[in-house]
Amino acid sequence: MKDSRLIGTWRSDGRKTAKEIAARRDLPATKTIKLRRLFGKLELRYTATHCYARLGDYVSVNRYTVVAKDERSAALIVFNHLEGKHIVQIHFEGDHYWIILGSGRIREFFRRVSPRSTRTPKKKG
Repeated sequence: MKDSRLIGTWRSDGRKTAKEIAARRDLPATKTIKLRRLFGKLELRYTATHCYARLGDYVSVNRYTVVAKDERSAALIVFNHLEGKHIVQIHFEGDHYWIILGSGRIREFFRRVSPRSTRTPKKKG
């Protein structure tokens, strides 16, 4: 199964994720500040079968399979050499999506930075 909504490049939306973290009343201010600094740097590029993650100079490639989808979300099985095989649910909201992190108490938001394209660019000349 495929999901064309994923295809393209997405970047962590640090501002939107920071609002999510700020809404949490159970985190001390010092932890909130440290957490907010982590977001907004990760870039993900999805093809039909792989996700290329770039964080600074570090790049990783993970294979994934879409196992379920509906009008608002997609469930993926991601094959990662560090974490092994795990399930990620992506929740779409226009040109954004969000995922649940860790224990499920924080959402990280991503915004689309390049449109999905299934066309091959035309050659000039």
